[in-house]
Amino acid sequence: GSEANAGNVVRPEDKQNYTKLLAEFRSQLHAYGKLTHRKYQLTAFLPANPATIDAGFEGGRIFRSLDFATVQGYDFHVAGEPIANQQSAVRVPSGSPSNPDFSLALAVSAWRSRGAPAKKLVIGIPY
Repeated sequence: GSEANAGNVVRPEDKQNYTKLLAEFRSQLHAYGKLTHRKYQLTAFLPANPATIDAGFEGGRIFRSLDFATVQGYDFHVAGEPIANQQSAVRVPSGSPSNPDFSLALAVSAWRSRGAPAKKLVIGIPY
């Protein structure tokens, strides 16, 4: 999986277990919905970094259980970095000093190329 914060316990099976967890949530929400005569949505907030996607998620498979997912569209670069750069660009700006660089277009493309359906991707924007 994706390490995220220092000290997190990361196991090789986390990626597949996340997919299974979503499927179980979906199953339980469906069963509960039958009892309450309502439809419950299952959503997720997902990373923009392609390396993080590959490390922690089974691409399009998770969307079998999700109604939609919000893709992080901000905090591409933060105050602690040694070089100032864009925080939430739609596209990588010309002359960007970072490598790898991030943008909303690259993030959406990364998810789409891994099997995410466009109709289930929502972009998160800063406010």
